[in-house]
Amino acid sequence: MNNEIKTCCIDSRKSAIMSSCGDTSEKTRNLIEDFFKKMEEFASTCTDVADFEAKFPTTPLSQEYTNLFTKVMGGEIDVKKEARDAALYTGEDIADSISLGVRRKTREKVESDLRNTPIIGDAMTAKQHFDFFSRFRKKKDD
Repeated sequence: MNNEIKTCCIDSRKSAIMSSCGDTSEKTRNLIEDFFKKMEEFASTCTDVADFEAKFPTTPLSQEYTNLFTKVMGGEIDVKKEARDAALYTGEDIADSISLGVRRKTREKVESDLRNTPIIGDAMTAKQHFDFFSRFRKKKDD
Protein backbone atom coordinates (compact mmCIF):
# COMPACT_ATOMS: atom_id res chain seq x y z
CA MET A 1 0.00 0.00 0.00
CA ASN A 2 1.16 3.48 -0.87
CA ASN A 3 2.18 5.49 2.24
CA GLU A 4 0.46 8.59 0.83
CA ILE A 5 -2.84 6.69 0.61
CA LYS A 6 -2.49 5.63 4.23
CA THR A 7 -1.91 9.15 5.53
CA CYS A 8 -4.24 11.09 3.22
CA CYS A 9 -7.15 8.70 2.94
CA ILE A 10 -7.16 6.16 5.72
CA ASP A 11 -5.61 8.00 8.67
CA SER A 12 -7.72 11.11 8.02
CA ARG A 13 -10.93 9.06 8.05
CA LYS A 14 -9.79 7.15 11.11
CA SER A 15 -8.99 10.34 13.04
CA ALA A 16 -12.40 11.78 12.05
CA ILE A 17 -14.17 8.75 13.50
CA MET A 18 -12.00 8.60 16.61
CA SER A 19 -12.46 12.31 17.37
CA SER A 20 -16.24 11.98 16.97
CA CYS A 21 -16.40 8.80 18.97
CA GLY A 22 -18.84 9.22 21.84
CA ASP A 23 -18.51 5.59 22.91
CA THR A 24 -14.96 4.58 23.87
CA SER A 25 -15.75 0.97 24.75
CA GLU A 26 -13.48 -1.84 23.65
CA LYS A 27 -16.22 -3.23 21.38
CA THR A 28 -16.50 0.07 19.51
CA ARG A 29 -12.73 0.36 19.13
CA ASN A 30 -12.59 -3.20 17.78
CA LEU A 31 -15.31 -2.37 15.23
CA ILE A 32 -13.31 0.64 14.09
CA GLU A 33 -10.03 -1.31 13.88
CA ASP A 34 -11.67 -4.16 11.94
CA PHE A 35 -13.18 -1.72 9.46
CA PHE A 36 -9.88 0.07 8.87
CA LYS A 37 -8.11 -3.25 8.29
CA LYS A 38 -10.60 -3.87 5.47
CA MET A 39 -9.96 -0.36 4.18
CA GLU A 40 -6.21 -0.96 4.18
CA GLU A 41 -6.75 -4.17 2.19
CA PHE A 42 -8.77 -2.17 -0.33
CA ALA A 43 -6.11 0.56 -0.42
CA SER A 44 -3.47 -1.99 -1.36
CA THR A 45 -5.31 -2.47 -4.67
CA CYS A 46 -5.11 1.26 -5.50
CA THR A 47 -2.20 2.97 -7.22
CA ASP A 48 -2.44 6.42 -5.66
CA VAL A 49 -4.69 8.78 -3.68
CA ALA A 50 -6.71 9.82 -6.74
CA ASP A 51 -7.33 6.19 -7.62
CA PHE A 52 -8.40 5.43 -4.04
CA GLU A 53 -10.76 8.41 -3.87
CA ALA A 54 -12.26 7.53 -7.27
CA LYS A 55 -12.90 3.88 -6.38
CA PHE A 56 -13.86 4.18 -2.70
CA PRO A 57 -17.37 5.67 -3.15
CA THR A 58 -18.35 2.80 -5.45
CA THR A 59 -17.41 0.08 -2.98
CA PRO A 60 -19.51 -1.36 -0.14
CA LEU A 61 -16.84 0.03 2.20
CA SER A 62 -18.19 3.52 1.59
CA GLN A 63 -21.64 2.65 2.95
CA GLU A 64 -20.04 0.63 5.75
CA TYR A 65 -17.94 3.70 6.68
CA THR A 66 -21.07 5.87 6.79
CA ASN A 67 -22.90 3.33 8.95
CA LEU A 68 -19.92 3.00 11.26
CA PHE A 69 -19.63 6.76 11.58
CA THR A 70 -23.29 7.17 12.54
CA LYS A 71 -23.11 4.23 14.94
CA VAL A 72 -20.05 5.70 16.64
CA MET A 73 -21.76 9.10 16.87
CA GLY A 74 -24.43 7.40 18.94
CA GLY A 75 -27.24 6.97 16.50
CA GLU A 76 -28.62 4.63 13.92
CA ILE A 77 -30.12 5.98 10.72
CA ASP A 78 -33.44 4.50 9.72
CA VAL A 79 -33.30 5.06 5.98
CA LYS A 80 -36.95 4.18 5.41
CA LYS A 81 -38.08 6.61 8.11
CA GLU A 82 -35.84 9.37 6.76
CA ALA A 83 -37.17 8.83 3.23
CA ARG A 84 -40.77 8.84 4.50
CA ASP A 85 -40.19 12.07 6.45
CA ALA A 86 -38.51 13.72 3.45
CA ALA A 87 -41.41 12.72 1.20
CA LEU A 88 -43.93 13.98 3.75
CA TYR A 89 -42.24 17.38 4.10
CA THR A 90 -41.76 17.68 0.36
CA GLY A 91 -45.42 16.79 -0.18
CA GLU A 92 -46.50 19.38 2.37
CA ASP A 93 -44.31 22.01 0.68
CA ILE A 94 -45.82 21.20 -2.70
CA ALA A 95 -49.36 21.33 -1.29
CA ASP A 96 -48.66 24.69 0.39
CA SER A 97 -47.17 26.06 -2.81
CA ILE A 98 -50.17 24.94 -4.87
CA SER A 99 -52.57 26.31 -2.27
CA LEU A 100 -50.86 29.70 -2.22
CA GLY A 101 -50.80 29.79 -6.02
CA VAL A 102 -54.51 28.97 -6.24
CA ARG A 103 -55.38 31.63 -3.64
CA ARG A 104 -53.26 34.25 -5.43
CA LYS A 105 -54.79 33.47 -8.82
CA THR A 106 -58.32 33.51 -7.35
CA ARG A 107 -57.70 36.89 -5.70
CA GLU A 108 -56.25 38.30 -8.93
CA LYS A 109 -59.25 37.01 -10.90
CA VAL A 110 -61.76 38.52 -8.45
CA GLU A 111 -59.93 41.86 -8.45
CA SER A 112 -59.78 41.83 -12.24
CA ASP A 113 -63.50 41.08 -12.50
CA LEU A 114 -64.30 43.84 -10.00
CA ARG A 115 -62.15 46.36 -11.88
CA ASN A 116 -64.00 45.53 -15.07
CA THR A 117 -67.37 46.19 -13.38
CA PRO A 118 -68.25 49.83 -14.26
CA ILE A 119 -69.12 51.36 -10.88
CA ILE A 120 -67.01 49.16 -8.59
CA GLY A 121 -63.99 49.42 -10.89
CA ASP A 122 -64.21 53.21 -10.86
CA ALA A 123 -64.47 53.21 -7.06
CA MET A 124 -61.44 50.92 -6.72
CA THR A 125 -59.38 53.10 -9.08
CA ALA A 126 -60.43 56.24 -7.17
CA LYS A 127 -59.41 54.62 -3.86
CA GLN A 128 -56.03 53.64 -5.29
CA HIS A 129 -55.48 57.22 -6.50
CA PHE A 130 -56.54 58.58 -3.12
CA ASP A 131 -54.14 56.24 -1.30
CA PHE A 132 -51.31 57.14 -3.67
CA PHE A 133 -51.74 60.91 -3.40
CA SER A 134 -52.38 60.84 0.34
CA ARG A 135 -48.78 59.77 0.79
CA PHE A 136 -47.66 63.18 -0.44
CA ARG A 137 -50.13 65.20 1.61
CA LYS A 138 -48.79 67.00 4.67
CA LYS A 139 -50.13 65.68 7.91
CA LYS A 140 -51.70 68.14 10.31
CA ASP A 141 -49.99 68.59 13.64
CA ASP A 142 -52.15 67.57 16.55
